[in-house]
Amino acid sequence: MRITQPRTEVETRAESEAEIRRTLTVWKGLIAAGSLAVALLAAPAAASAAPLPAEGSGDCSVDSAELRWGVKESFRSYISGSIANGEWTVSDDMRYETPEFIWDQSRGEVEGSLDSGAISFTGAVHFTGHDGALQFDLRDPVIEFEGVDTAYLALTVGATDQGDAAAVQAASVRVAKMDLEGSLSTAGSELEIAGAVPRLTSEGAAAFNGDYGSYVAGDELDPVTLTATVSGCELGESAAATAETEEPTAGPAAPAEEGSAQIPWLPIVVGAVALVVIGITVGMLIGGRKRPAPHAPQAEDGETPAE
Repeated sequence: MRITQPRTEVETRAESEAEIRRTLTVWKGLIAAGSLAVALLAAPAAASAAPLPAEGSGDCSVDSAELRWGVKESFRSYISGSIANGEWTVSDDMRYETPEFIWDQSRGEVEGSLDSGAISFTGAVHFTGHDGALQFDLRDPVIEFEGVDTAYLALTVGATDQGDAAAVQAASVRVAKMDLEGSLSTAGSELEIAGAVPRLTSEGAAAFNGDYGSYVAGDELDPVTLTATVSGCELGESAAATAETEEPTAGPAAPAEEGSAQIPWLPIVVGAVALVVIGITVGMLIGGRKRPAPHAPQAEDGETPAE
């Protein structure tokens, strides 16, 4: 006959404490594995949600620029003709080469996308006619960008027909608006406007007319040519450039795969392994807690234990 000895109170307490330590260890592992899985699975989403820097963005500082503009050929012809019998002179910081006035003293900043910004020039043109009765000044032109397909030509304009140079009232005016479609091009740090046609604004027409002129809003001035070199950013592709004609295709083109759509397999696999570890850990925890309690000591063959 084999007799099973009952466990002492000390043994029971020791086993309970060991069970508590095992439970705490399992829970620590469970929490650590869960945190790892959450971090790994969240990382791909965070990476794909981060915005990419836009190309052609940021301020570009103008290092050098040149503006060529003849004002208006018919006006020059009138001033130099037999009716007005006049002339024009330019300041020392610019020059005239038939048929254009040339400004090359510049400064300014533009957005890389050319959505905004301005290039300013210094230099003055002074027209006179009718034995000095007509006085007309243009100075310090500015090219102001307002969207990739639009720019304004601003000038400080003064005019009088009173024969008194002191009577010239100068004011800065957006003289003309230019549609840059087909004339604007960019390449890296280089910018060019080739032959954009300025059209008088209502303010520009009033400034050009003085007391007796007949210009109206929408009248064309001579074409504007601008070249500039910038630093500090890359100029983006100009949306104002002439769009290429697309050839029709026989069938729908397959959608292009974007870099942001690539599946980050490595974090997913590691995250899945972490989830498996969590499952095993939970199983161990449940199995440990379901361990059957020890039976009361009994003697074999139905005998009562000896006292």
